Amino acid sequence: MPGINFGQQFFRISADFSIKEKISDGTSKLIIGKVFYDLSAEKIIYDISFPEPETWVLQDTTLYRFQSNELLSETSSFIIPNSSFFHYTLSGQLADFGLKNSGYTIIDVEKKENQILTTWEPKEDRVKSLMGKVIMSNLDKKLQAIAFYNPNNDLLSKQFYKNYINVSGCEIPTEITQINYHDQGQNYQVTSYKNVVINEKGNEIIYDYKLPDL
Repeated sequence: MPGINFGQQFFRISADFSIKEKISDGTSKLIIGKVFYDLSAEKIIYDISFPEPETWVLQDTTLYRFQSNELLSETSSFIIPNSSFFHYTLSGQLADFGLKNSGYTIIDVEKKENQILTTWEPKEDRVKSLMGKVIMSNLDKKLQAIAFYNPNNDLLSKQFYKNYINVSGCEIPTEITQINYHDQGQNYQVTSYKNVVINEKGNEIIYDYKLPDL
């Protein structure tokens, strides 16, 4: 499986989470639950307790929403499990957000105060027509912030990684703020994690949630 070293130390993660989101139209929402991810299963499982009990399963590029084991919806997702925060954290790629193994190359490195600012851009011309540069900030080899641009150099989104903790030797940020920019304004999303568990034994049913025949 690409990008996975099966001799590595970390292979699964779970945590309690809360997501606070504020949309550009002024509305806001809160989601609370527990999240599970296993490197080999490559499914992100959200066991949601608020606002209503639901199970979300993110596999490949599809998000499945279940309630009482009944499928509520099946939608496309831009988040791919093996290119996710959870995957990069476990596989030791969070510091460069997996860009080193994703067809990007470094074009500039700058030191600003204590932080290292690195600018990446796609290597291939066909990718450059779709995606722009990425600028990231690292402190003590930990990702602090990352910004994504389109090919016209317009800022698409920013992410900030704060409050790192060490769990069983794995460094994990417990607060992630994402700002998405679009014509109507900005969307803010703050995700907090607590009670993080690394390499939990058992609980196989939830980590490798079996989708029904859809």
